[in-house]
Amino acid sequence: MENILLEVGGKEYYIDVDALSSCVSVERKKLVGSDNEEMENKIENEGGLQIDVAKYEVYRDLLNTVLTTNDIIDEKMGVMGLNSLPIPFKISFNTLLIKRIIKEL
Repeated sequence: MENILLEVGGKEYYIDVDALSSCVSVERKKLVGSDNEEMENKIENEGGLQIDVAKYEVYRDLLNTVLTTNDIIDEKMGVMGLNSLPIPFKISFNTLLIKRIIKEL
């Protein structure tokens, strides 16, 4: 398997879809009030997945930027080759790396 992995800057990376899902999901809650005690509410979890649309859109755009960069990278130059990439790619890659959506093998 190692012989088919592609390197970026001398390292292999992958996108952790589970980490992405946990970054954009929001725990869905329902407030249930009692008639006798209006000040106290019980929080019950409802089934289903709810996502934060703003976060989803940002992460989608970050991944799109990383996955559609058309610049040619000279792998022999390593990090020096990566320095010539456009700023949107660098910011997107760094953000996804810090948020642990892109992980190094």
